[in-house]
Amino acid sequence: MKQTLRYILLIILYMCFTELSAQMTLGGRSSDDIFNPNREDDHFSANDSIETTDVPFGFYVWNIDARFGEVKPAIPDTVTHLFNNEWDTSGKTGGYNFTGNLGSPRIARYYFDRKNGSMQESEFIFARPFDFFLKTPAKQLFTNTKSPFTNLTYHECGDKQNGEDTFRAMFATNAGKKLGLGFNLDYLYGRGYYMNQATSSFAGILYASYIDERYKAHAYFNSSYLKITENGGLEDDAYITQPESFPTAYSPADMPTKLSKTWNKLHLNTFYLTHNLSLGYTQYRNSKGEIVKRKKAHENATEQTSAQQADSILGSKLNAEFSRTDTIDSLSSLDSPTTLRGNMAAKTKAKADTILTPEFVAVAKVIHTLQYDFNSRLLQSNARASATKPLYYADYFLPTDSIEDMFQYTSVKNTLALEMNEGFRKWVKTGMRIFASHEFQHFTMPGKVVDSKDKYYRNFLSVGAQLMKNQGHYLHYNVLGEMRTDGKKWGEFCVEGNADFNLPVRKDTIQLAVNARIANEQPAFLFTRFHGRSAWWDIDNLSNVFSTTIGATLSYKKTMLFFKMATIQNYIDFMHNAKADGNNSLGNPKYLYGVGVYQANKNVQVITAGIDQRLKWGILNWNTRLTMQLTSDNEIIPLPKLDIYTNLYIDFRIARVLNTQIGADMRYFTAYEAPDYSPIVGQYVLQDTSVRQKVGNYPIVNAYINFHLKHTRFYVMMSHVNHSAGSGSPFLVPHYPLNERVLRLGISWNFFN
Repeated sequence: MKQTLRYILLIILYMCFTELSAQMTLGGRSSDDIFNPNREDDHFSANDSIETTDVPFGFYVWNIDARFGEVKPAIPDTVTHLFNNEWDTSGKTGGYNFTGNLGSPRIARYYFDRKNGSMQESEFIFARPFDFFLKTPAKQLFTNTKSPFTNLTYHECGDKQNGEDTFRAMFATNAGKKLGLGFNLDYLYGRGYYMNQATSSFAGILYASYIDERYKAHAYFNSSYLKITENGGLEDDAYITQPESFPTAYSPADMPTKLSKTWNKLHLNTFYLTHNLSLGYTQYRNSKGEIVKRKKAHENATEQTSAQQADSILGSKLNAEFSRTDTIDSLSSLDSPTTLRGNMAAKTKAKADTILTPEFVAVAKVIHTLQYDFNSRLLQSNARASATKPLYYADYFLPTDSIEDMFQYTSVKNTLALEMNEGFRKWVKTGMRIFASHEFQHFTMPGKVVDSKDKYYRNFLSVGAQLMKNQGHYLHYNVLGEMRTDGKKWGEFCVEGNADFNLPVRKDTIQLAVNARIANEQPAFLFTRFHGRSAWWDIDNLSNVFSTTIGATLSYKKTMLFFKMATIQNYIDFMHNAKADGNNSLGNPKYLYGVGVYQANKNVQVITAGIDQRLKWGILNWNTRLTMQLTSDNEIIPLPKLDIYTNLYIDFRIARVLNTQIGADMRYFTAYEAPDYSPIVGQYVLQDTSVRQKVGNYPIVNAYINFHLKHTRFYVMMSHVNHSAGSGSPFLVPHYPLNERVLRLGISWNFFN
């Protein structure tokens, strides 16, 4: 650890010296300029010692709508603010619960940030707790760059026995102005401070985009592998909450856990392609930017050609006339130079008026999107139970000692859409889109006979329409409706929409954004079929989940108010089934666990409201987000009543080039019966009603120093700085403690070459 810290500090000092010297030589190029599409390249005078053939900067990124390939502007992750929290599995502002180690499964504390199984979400629900690492096509940044671009980011803490490392590499280049190419590599390795909790994840992504006024295409391939060591949580929480009750002090690595030799392994592969062809016509603009009608454009083009021919003839005559002139007196018969210049200026202006610029106007689009997924999940355990010490599992559905539960999922989805573009005529104020989708799904899971497989096939057909308005300054909206059938009956539907109203006030804008959704959707397939050694069900009578959601946000300058509420009928989730099994080695009750499906037979309401406030006094900054949540039934949808994230820091520059932030942030939420985690299904589940434990009412404070120097960001951070043995309850998930106080380092470096 000390050696690694020494190396990083030497690198930082070297970069500081190099960049400060460059600053004095180049005159100070802002790091923000690199990503500003409107900036001009720097130019140097002939006396400068710097070569004028410098590398051209220009790096533009965007996301796409996964269904229709619509381009959405994005911002590259190059800012200093919260870079020190980029590694955190609980999110940059700590809004997620997780089992303690880097890269372990997580769940959002904010209900409306959860993925609850809409028609557009993947049926492979095993991937949901790892959304912080796995990238979907909608999350991928597509790029266009003037010169090859590389970013290397590294975060680390600890040592070879318990440390955590994350590494990310990004490369982007262009083959011409229209074709952008690149790849991403993500690697995560958390050895774990507690027993049996190591994580290892790797993802490789290749992507490409082709942008032309008539044809656009985006392609993407992602292959990810995740390996999670499961420990089932601590054997007893007293090792954390009451360490004084033990004759000797236990370090995290010595505290016994409920499971060993157990792993969840996920392998995910996605190929994605979306492309569209624009249909339209060509219009012409004159030098004033005015649109010229087609007939007039043709006449002007003819006049332009005739004028060029006339100029050529006139020039030939003038040259011939000058060639015959032998004396100055004979030149008097020609126009004076002033007259000639005037005539030439008049002709130049007339010619400029006849120069027309063609412009393609897209009237409609034909869109096709293909997504192919092949995913697998393996629950593997080599642990052995005995008569005196049964393992974690309450149920055994297969006559085997070890566990080799393999689930495979294949999906092929095609979407075809026809769109009429917004604004191709002044009176066309709204874009319109109709679409149809077909999805084939194939599931494979263990069968009743050892080493056999049960296979299931499903087909879905969806049709829908969409209205959208994205142009203009004051009003934008988007409304989409969709129906889906599995070939037997129609019943699933979803109607959702959002709108924003913008009112300029004192060099800023007041924005009111509203959204709504109403849906009737089938539960995910694995709620109806799940086969494994320690969990097994086949349920054919689950009801569709009917939900209604409305929300709004009001923002102005550095203040945002938000509100959202939902009513859910037939809410569905997994639930732990706990069975008492005597006492553990400390004399406290011990339980064995199974998992089942729970569906509520009543309506449940959830309301969320809060404020996001950013304050600034000189170099002092204070950012705070307060979120209040109410649920009509805490046993069905448990939520903390109050959640706080606050960040207090000073922001200043050293030597006018080294941007520096020094501060501390805090996460806090009120106590509640948070969802437990089940290794059996690899999901967060409701706690058993007879054995419930609360987490929360415990602040988590991190102290940090952030730096940003030109193309480089780096930080030094002490996470969980307020940790004290035996003080409070440092759990986000029942029985899974947080890491103790840890020193962390990170660096991100951009290269243009």
